[in-house]
Amino acid sequence: MKFWCVCYACIQQTSHNALRSIVYCEGPPTLQRGRPLIPCPRCRSTNTVSFQQLEAEGSRAQLWGLEQAAKQHPRRFFEIKPEGG
Repeated sequence: MKFWCVCYACIQQTSHNALRSIVYCEGPPTLQRGRPLIPCPRCRSTNTVSFQQLEAEGSRAQLWGLEQAAKQHPRRFFEIKPEGG
C-alpha cells in the first residue's frame, strides 16, 4: 500500500514547512486502537496522518492546503527512503 501522509512531528521540527512534512510512503500501517499508524521515514515518529484519513475526518481545508503543496513538486520529492533501506 502507498500513502500520502503528513507528519506532525516534522511540522513542528521544520517551523510548519508543509513541503518538509509531507511524505509519500509504502507499507502497511500498523493499527493501534483502531487508528492506522504510519511511521515517518524522516523522523520515525508515528504522529502521522494519511491524506485519506484527513478526508474521512472532514479536515478538508487542511487537506486542500497539503494537496496544493504536494502538487507543486514531483512525487519523488516526497519519497523518503528509510535509513538502511
